[in-house]
This record gives sequence, C-alpha cells and structure tokens, in this order.
Amino acid sequence: MPWVNYKRGVERAKKTPLTVSSNFAVLGSPIGHSLSPALHSAVITRLGIDATYDKFEVVEEQLPTFLELHSLWEGFSLTMPLKRAARQRVVSECSVSSLTGAVNTIVRRPEGWLGFNTDVWGAQQALSSQLDTVGESGILIGAGATAQSLLVALHGIGVTEFTFLVRDESRTTDLTEVASRLGVTPRVERLGATVSADIVVNTLPSSAVLDDETIEGIDGSALFDVTYDPWPTVLATEWTARGLPVVSGKWMLLWQALRQSRLFYGGDVEDELPDESTIVTAMRSAVGL
Repeated sequence: MPWVNYKRGVERAKKTPLTVSSNFAVLGSPIGHSLSPALHSAVITRLGIDATYDKFEVVEEQLPTFLELHSLWEGFSLTMPLKRAARQRVVSECSVSSLTGAVNTIVRRPEGWLGFNTDVWGAQQALSSQLDTVGESGILIGAGATAQSLLVALHGIGVTEFTFLVRDESRTTDLTEVASRLGVTPRVERLGATVSADIVVNTLPSSAVLDDETIEGIDGSALFDVTYDPWPTVLATEWTARGLPVVSGKWMLLWQALRQSRLFYGGDVEDELPDESTIVTAMRSAVGL
C-alpha cells in the first residue's frame, strides 16, 4: 500500500482550497456528545467558506455502507470505534497512521479515500501547551486505537518508559505491536495494580468506571485525560485534589481538529490556514477553552 507522508515535499494528497459547497462530518458511536461540529463550524465561519460539518452515529459494521452512500462528501473525522476499521476503507494512508495503526481522518481524492492520523500531533500540542514538562515515564490507561496514538505521541516528545494499565491483558496485541515498532518494551499491568510514572494518560471512554482502589494505586506528576465529557472526570477530580496539573481532552480535540481543518479546507496538512492564530482563538471559544 502506498503511503502519504506528512513531510513537506512528499505529501501527495494535495487539492486546491475549497471554492464550492462541500460537506464534512464526524462519525462514531456514541456521537451525541461530540464537540467536533462546534470546532469545525468555528473554522468554517472564520474562513468564510461554503461548507457544512455534521455528525452521524456510525458503528464499525455500518462504515462501508455509510461511505458508499456518502461518496461525494469531502471528508470525515473518525472517533471510536472506527479508527482501526477506517484503515480498511482507504486506498493509502499517511506514515503516522501506518505507525499507530489508527486513522482518525479520511479525505476524498480522485483515487479514493486517503487516511490520516491527526491525533498524534494533537496530543503533542495539547501536552506541550499545557505542561512545562512531560517527563520520561508514562502510564497509558486503556489499549484501544486512541492509546496507540498516545503511545506514539508520548514517545515523540521524550517518554521512553511505559506502563500499560488495562482491563484485559489479552487485548493489548495492537498496542504492544506499536510499542515494538518504536523499540519500546512496556510493562503491562491490570487495572488495580500499583503503578507510578511522570505522566498518566487516560484513554478509556467515559463509560468506563474506575473504583477508588484502582485510582489510589495510580501515581503520576500530571494527568492527561483524553475524555472531555462529562468533565471533570473522576481521575481529573482526584488529580486536582492532589494539587497536580490536569490536561483536558478538549485540548487534544482542538489541536487535532486544527490539523484536520488544514486537510479539509486548505488541502495540505502542513500549510497553516489563513490567520490561523485567530482561527485557534475562535475554536477555543467554541468549546470553552
């Protein structure tokens, strides 16, 4: 499979910026709480382009049919549980998607759907903008597609020692494969184990329940909770009570959406949008950051 690389000069997914009406949306399940429409609508309004951004409840087995029925739409953001399944629907993917095994953005081009991962960059921007330092050791709670992206993101900003804290050790195959590609040998523990690291990253969905004993066994100098609804999460409340810094998943959502916006409305992931700093301000306002 040919890969599209994010590096300038290698990107082959370019198109001209939007000049006609175009449709975009976020897909996933559950989707009702998604703030992606608010973020992208803020970008569309600021750019003054003729485009719409919606949201659709789509589960994994529905994705092929949905894409066939919406084959003239320009692009989609993908959330759980579609980030792995989407790789089977694209004709090529970026190098970050290949490394993480996760696609959270697809764009339509003449040759078909192209897959991208903007979560890694989004997570790195979120952490670097909100924390003075991340440290060298990290705990990843969860083993899904988002955890795969967060593993790559953390490794890219200097984290070298990892502990995977999971509900079911038998379901870490994809995550440990990503670790292997990075040259990382993680420690794998079940939820409830006593673990400690510089940064704790929670990738579990909001429906996951962590009991008091499990939370007490997790020690970290800072918390990055990818969940943003409801907020604050139980973990965020605990870290705040400990007097330690907490980074909301809204920050990652914002920055990955900005990178998506470059693809959707500009055509090139590396080229900033016109007056991008003002666009970021509008996006922050749209989601209360």
